[in-house]
Amino acid sequence: MPGIELEPPRLEEIRDLLAELVAHQYRPPTDVTELAALLGRCRHALTDVLNDRDHLAAIFAETAEELTLWTGAL
Repeated sequence: MPGIELEPPRLEEIRDLLAELVAHQYRPPTDVTELAALLGRCRHALTDVLNDRDHLAAIFAETAEELTLWTGAL
């Protein structure tokens, strides 16, 4: 499953998006087009983060299984 992890530039984009959301908490966009674009970026970021989380969970499960086999616990 290599190559699925979020790359550092994408993580930085997501962190920047979070900072933008915090700023908009006090001054939300009033333009519908701007708001729709922001929501689309949020959806895309959440999809990336959840996919990365699922990938990491699968890797951890595989590693745990290999470790238990290696130690003789299974």
